[in-house]
Amino acid sequence: MGIVIFLMIGFSIWHADQKQQREARENYINSNVPTLFIHGWSGTLRSERHMADYAETTGAGQRRMIIRVRPNGHIAVKGKIEKWMHNPIILLRIDNNRAGEFQYARWLTNVCRLLKSKYHINRLNFVGHSMGSYATVYYNLLNSNRSDVPRSNKLCLIAGPYDGIIDNRKANQPLTGSLAKLWDDQPNENRLLKNGQPKIIHPEYQTLLQLQNRMPSQIRILNIYGDLNDGSHSDGVVTTTSALSLGYLVRGHVSYYQTFKATGANAQHSELHNGNLAVNRALTNFLWGRHYNMSSDEPKYNPMLDKMMNPTVLFNHQEHSQTSIGIR
Repeated sequence: MGIVIFLMIGFSIWHADQKQQREARENYINSNVPTLFIHGWSGTLRSERHMADYAETTGAGQRRMIIRVRPNGHIAVKGKIEKWMHNPIILLRIDNNRAGEFQYARWLTNVCRLLKSKYHINRLNFVGHSMGSYATVYYNLLNSNRSDVPRSNKLCLIAGPYDGIIDNRKANQPLTGSLAKLWDDQPNENRLLKNGQPKIIHPEYQTLLQLQNRMPSQIRILNIYGDLNDGSHSDGVVTTTSALSLGYLVRGHVSYYQTFKATGANAQHSELHNGNLAVNRALTNFLWGRHYNMSSDEPKYNPMLDKMMNPTVLFNHQEHSQTSIGIR
C-alpha cells in the first residue's frame, strides 16, 4: 500500500509539473535574450528577488547568472548564459549602491561589454528600479552607437526619477555633495505640460534631454510608476510627474512606449519591486508574454496568471491602470 501511495504522489507531482510546463509554453515566448535586473539606491539582490521569483514561479524565465560589481569596479560573475537557455535572467549586484545613477551607468557599460565579449550576448532586456531605471536610460543614450555592447531590446523601468527625487530628508539620503542635488523635487511642485514636457526641468533631466536623439529606435519600453493616492501624486519618493517625464524623452525615438500605473499602499516606492503582484504581472507579460500585443492600445495579459491569482485580493490592496502608445 505504501508503494502505491508513493507512486500516486509521484505521478501527481509529475502531472502538475507537466501541466505547468505546457501552460508556460502556451503563454510565454521561448527566447534566448537575457534580461538584466538593476537595483536602485541602497538596493541589493533582494530588491530584484521578488520579481525574479515571480518569473520563475510562472515559468516565464529562470535565473542563470549573478553579476557583482565591487566598489573598485571589478566584476565577478557566477553562473553562465548559453544559447539554448529559455528566457534567462541575470541579477546585478552593485556593492557601492550609493554611487549614483551616472556611476551606475558607467559600471553598467562595463558589465554589458563583458556580456558581449565573453558570453556572446547580442541582445539584452533590462529591468531597472529607481536609480537603476535612470541608469538604464542614461546607459542606452550613451551607448546607442557602440558595437561592443549588446543591442537593447526591451526596457521595463520601475519608479524612475528622471526629473527629480522628493527631498524627504531621510537617513539614507545624501545631505551634502553632488549627489544630494538629485533630491530636488517636492510633491505637487511640478507638472507635465500639454506636450508631455515637465514644467520644471531639473539638471538630471536636462542631461537626458541633451542626449534625447541618441535613444536607440528599436527599443520597446514599459514605464511603471506608483501613486499612493494620498494627495502627493507620488510613490513617496518619486512623483508621478518625474516618472512620466520619461515619455517626453522617448516618444518619437523608440518603437513602443507604454505606462503602467500602480495605486494604493502597495504602490510605495520600494513596494513596487517587493512582491507587488500587479507590477510583477505587467513586467512578466511585457518581457515574455506570448499574448502581449505590442500594437494594441489595450495591453493583453497572460490568462494563466489571471487563473493563478485571486483578483479580489489583488484589487482590494491595489488598483492599477495602464496606457500605451505604439509609435510607428
